[in-house]
Amino acid sequence: MRIVRRPSRRIIAGALYALLLLVGIAMPTSYIVQSPGPVLDVTGEINGTDILKVSGTDTYASDTDLLMTTVTATGNADHGVPGVVAVGALVSRNLQLVPVRALYPAEITSDQIRERNQMLMDFSQDTASAVAFETAGMEVSMTLTIAGVPEDSPAFGILEEGDVLKEIGTDDTKGFVTITTFMDLSGVLDAAPAGSDITLKIDRDGEEQTLTMTTRGFEPDTTGWVHPGSMLGVFVEVTDVVLPANVDYVVEGIGGPSAGGMFTLAIYDAVTEGSLGGDATIAGTGAIAWDGEIDPIGGIRHKINGARDAGATDFIAPAPNCPETIGFEPDGLNIWSVRTIDEAIAVVEAVESGDTSSLTPCADVESTS
Repeated sequence: MRIVRRPSRRIIAGALYALLLLVGIAMPTSYIVQSPGPVLDVTGEINGTDILKVSGTDTYASDTDLLMTTVTATGNADHGVPGVVAVGALVSRNLQLVPVRALYPAEITSDQIRERNQMLMDFSQDTASAVAFETAGMEVSMTLTIAGVPEDSPAFGILEEGDVLKEIGTDDTKGFVTITTFMDLSGVLDAAPAGSDITLKIDRDGEEQTLTMTTRGFEPDTTGWVHPGSMLGVFVEVTDVVLPANVDYVVEGIGGPSAGGMFTLAIYDAVTEGSLGGDATIAGTGAIAWDGEIDPIGGIRHKINGARDAGATDFIAPAPNCPETIGFEPDGLNIWSVRTIDEAIAVVEAVESGDTSSLTPCADVESTS
């Protein structure tokens, strides 16, 4: 007589646990894994085509390599990575586990994120072209229109949505400054202390009006730094941009605004004589604004790692991102803090000269938040 022994409850429980574990690590989680992404030399080529090409004006060859850095995300707004990938990220220094909802609201799909990122990339390219040309002393023009006036703004009840900014004056300007670009506007405001009385000439529904208002100061950023000068406290839309030359970009499969600063440097280098950074290889990140400010971005720890792996010796970082790099600096990579395109140009020139004593290392920038 053959006796068949049934598995014990412990064996059955163990088998079920193993099965559930296998299913669990294969199922999507609510996390995205971020890692260093592709690094592109924006002064170079892809498949024989210039990544960035300036035409319609004199250009100059450069030996400086300017690298844009990116972040690769595994998972998307619709669902996260499988459990096994999430577990692997926990034990890797180069991988970062981020909750999906920390990056994307529940109501946004991955297709919408992709479209938004492409729009931001297009915007960064348009802004980079305008800022680079104007910084190089070339003629740029645009229309600045009030897009909104918050109720707590000093301009509330004075400026209105749809007003077109034409001229601005303060006691220091001793007359009016024509507003042909955002830099014209910001240049006057940066020199006006908070609480300054200013006069604006605007076009409202086809009629010119002269208005007066009082500016307000800026709030400290996450590092405790306070922007100099003052602000109107309004939203401004930029349209009708006229450039002195054309810029064509070949960047596929990469979205977002964070390459704007490096695009601007590359265009500026192309339309000014000589090699801005000599034969150095310099990487960086940061969104570019119409007034030439370099704004913070995400994923900087991955970007500095990607930059060092690509051979960069120096990295340009938006100042508010600097505290995120402290303790994560790759060996052999100098990370410099900047807030404007002028400061970014100064970094590249300092690297070329071999004297970086006037620059601000990211390690010297602390967070107050």
